[in-house]
Amino acid sequence: MNFKTTITSKNYDKPKQLENVESFKYLGSILTNDGRCTCEIKCRIAMAKAAFNKKRTLFTSTLDLELRKKLVKCYVWIIALYGAENWTLRAVDQKHVESFEIWC
Repeated sequence: MNFKTTITSKNYDKPKQLENVESFKYLGSILTNDGRCTCEIKCRIAMAKAAFNKKRTLFTSTLDLELRKKLVKCYVWIIALYGAENWTLRAVDQKHVESFEIWC
């Protein structure tokens, strides 16, 4: 499916043609032309794992278990679930999120 869209610039005399792309990043989220969120979910999980690894010594220290749980929720889950309310979850995507939950 290839759409050709023409818009006009502020000059109103030189129309410009828009390009159809496979995916692009908008406000920190990856949008694809098929509407699937698999790439976005994998990217968010990778960023959350990186955040976890940066604070690994804090999460594996001798702090109280409840405090460590709150820290993981604060530092890691916020990154992983940013924009999740807009995701279209398929069974495969749900398994990715669940396996990340077990990993934490």
